[in-house]
Parts: sequence; C-alpha cells; structure tokens
Amino acid sequence: DLLMFSDFNYGCLPQGLVESISAEARKQSVFMTADSQASSQLADVSRFRNMALLTPTEREARLALRDTVSGLPVLAAKLREVATAENVVITLGEGGMMVHGRNSNSDYSTDRIPALNTTPKDVAGAGDSVFTAASMALCSGADIWLASYFASIVAGLQIARVGNRPITKDEILSEIGQTDQN
Repeated sequence: DLLMFSDFNYGCLPQGLVESISAEARKQSVFMTADSQASSQLADVSRFRNMALLTPTEREARLALRDTVSGLPVLAAKLREVATAENVVITLGEGGMMVHGRNSNSDYSTDRIPALNTTPKDVAGAGDSVFTAASMALCSGADIWLASYFASIVAGLQIARVGNRPITKDEILSEIGQTDQN
C-alpha cells in the first residue's frame, strides 16, 4: 500500500532505479512518499517526482532548489511544484514543521506546526519519525493537516528518550489520551 523512499545518498538509489520503481508502483496504485537526507553529503529531494509527500529539512529543501533567500512558505511551494509533489513538510528541528498542502477548498496553503516537545533528550530519529508517521497517516486516508499533526506527536515522543527506537502503538495512544480497545 505504501512505498517510502528514504535516501541517505550513499548510492543505493540511483535515479534510474528510483524512476523504474516509481513507474511500477504507479501502475500498481501504490502510495509513494520520499525523504532524502543531506546531512553529510549533497542531496536533491526534488528528484523524487510525483510523490504524495516530501519531508526535507529546511537545508535539504534549499539545496534541492538552490535557494538561500526565499521564505519558508515560498520554499515549500517551489519544492512542491518542481517535484510535482502533492504535499511538502519541511522539518525545522526545534522550530517544528512547515506544512504545505491542499486545504478543504482544494487550494494549496501553508501553515506551521510548532514543536510539541521543547525539551528533547535526543533528536536522533525525529525527522524519520515525521516522515514515517505522516506517510502512514496520509496513506490511511488522513489529510495533510491531520497527518502532520500526528507526525509532530510521534516526533515529540521520539525525542523524549535517548536512542532512535521504534514508537509503539501504546505510546501513541497514551500520548493522545486513549487506550487500546483491542
């Protein structure tokens, strides 16, 4: 149901392979999202075309567009257009995230979700948590706004502990004040 391209730019996802996999996934109506890390090497998240979601950091979005001056709403809109993505979430670390997607009128709009955890113990895995949670929520039928809020909750849980470990369903349910009824 969901194909997530998580590219750390070490040569495992050359463009031809991405295009081949994407074409086959589109034929099978597979929901696709992408993230491309540029922490220790150059990256271009815009090379992942026609994705339902891209989740770069601000630096990664600026690298992809070669744009060091535009404001975040303009940057998000430009990235969506260049990559023909449906939605873009730019992660901003302690600043939360900038969300660019369709609103209820089917127009594109941009809004910011502040970081829900302002006292992190370890930020390892925060961006991956946003990418995974938002991708899964979108694939499950949530709109970009609900998916981004859910992703912010999951990222807040991730950074509340030391080490990059999977978040459990029970942790999420506890955070939102629910219990597992199953």
